[in-house]
This record gives sequence, structure tokens and C-alpha cells, in this order.
Amino acid sequence: MMTVAPADVKELPRIDQVLGSAVQRCETIDLGGELTAYVLKDPKEALNRSTHYRIYDALIPVTTRSFGADMTPYWAQRSKEGYLERLAEFVLIGDGEGAFVGWTGHHVLRFDEHVIIYLDSTGMVPHRQSKGVMRELMRQRIVKNALPQCPADVPVYLTARTESPIFYRLMQGLTDGGTVFPAPDTPLPEGVAHCGRDLAMWLGQSAILEPGTLTLRNAYDTLDELYGELPSTGNPKLDAMFRGALGPLDAFLVTARMR
Repeated sequence: MMTVAPADVKELPRIDQVLGSAVQRCETIDLGGELTAYVLKDPKEALNRSTHYRIYDALIPVTTRSFGADMTPYWAQRSKEGYLERLAEFVLIGDGEGAFVGWTGHHVLRFDEHVIIYLDSTGMVPHRQSKGVMRELMRQRIVKNALPQCPADVPVYLTARTESPIFYRLMQGLTDGGTVFPAPDTPLPEGVAHCGRDLAMWLGQSAILEPGTLTLRNAYDTLDELYGELPSTGNPKLDAMFRGALGPLDAFLVTARMR
């Protein structure tokens, strides 16, 4: 896949044009720094089909700018899978001029033995990254909102499919000192391994899961690569875990027990 420079990406779409009248049904959150989150609960019910199409179209330039690689085939596949239709919540982030600059969404998956909160596709355009905005947004939407609504009698796991050590560190920031797996030099607990197997099954990727390491081989089979340039945290052990274990299309099912 060709790496895309900022000058090659068309102008970012506007939140009001993407959402149309649905913007009036959003809960809004002031994130500081002239950023606003627009929260859509149950997008399948909250949005009509035209709005779904506009969001998918808008996500292409925003994610291309965020990852530095052409994300057109990724969203063509995700739209066929019904990405928006399956989410419990979708959040768009707008800047002071109303441009669409970031996004996140999550699912709440209930199994017999546990509940999985799955963070599904998250990012921010580069000039808005590294300010703690996404971590604070997820703390509000996941830790303070989604987690308390989960059943109290089963474990709850926070999960994501990622090849980014930076996202891994974001997950660490949401656990209040808990361990995020896979973890360097730490064995995988059976409960975490079980969670990984259930999540891989839900993703339709059980056949490519290495359950002992939570690794998905060729997880992004619609792309040539996910990142134009692999992210780095500066933590040698963490960066080495990602670079040593994952190929360009592989991912970890990053998992942490929240309760």
C-alpha cells in the first residue's frame, strides 16, 4: 500500500455535514483544546442509511490522515461487515472549526463466562495526537459509562485488536494499574486466553488466532499494511514485543481485566 503524505489527503469533512440532522441527537462532551466529542449510542437505531454511508465516506480521509496509509479498502470491507450497525456506541471528534478529526467506537459482547468490551477502530489525525484526549474520552465512555452497566456477577474484559504499542499504552492508562496482555515476561492467565478465543470467534478470525500469545496472523487481510510508519513508544521492551512478534498485517488481541 502506498504511504500517503498529508498533502495527498483531501480536506477533512465537517461533522455537521457528515451527521446531518443526527447531530441534534448526539450527546456532546467538551474535551478541551477546542475539541468536542459527538456520542451516538446504538448507531444502528440512531442513524438512517444515508448517514451510515456519509460516515463511511468521511472515515476514509480521516483514517488515512491518521495512519499515513490509504484506508479505502479497509472501510470498504468494514462497511460490508456492518461496522456501525454492530457498535454499542460510536463517537466522532470535531475541532474548533467543526472538522472531523478523530473517532472511536466500542461493542459490548456478553458471553456465558464474561463480558467483553471491544474497542473497535480508534484514531486521531496527527496534529491532535499525544495530548491525552483519547485516553480521557475512553475513560469517560468506557470506565465511567459502559463498565458500570455490565453485569456484576461475571468478569469484564477490555479488549482491542491492534498492532500499535501506543494503543497498548493507552489501554494501560485505562486499567488503573492492572496488567494488559500479552505482557512481556508475564504468563497469559487462562481467563484472558479464554477471552481471546471468544473474541477471535466473534471477529470470525478463530482460524488465525495463536491463543497462547493472543496473536492474529494476517488480521488485516484487505490491506497491504495498516501503518505507513510503525508507531513507537520509546519503551524498549514494549516496542520489541510488537516488532518482534508481529508482521505488517498481524495484530494482538490486547486484553485487560477491568472487573
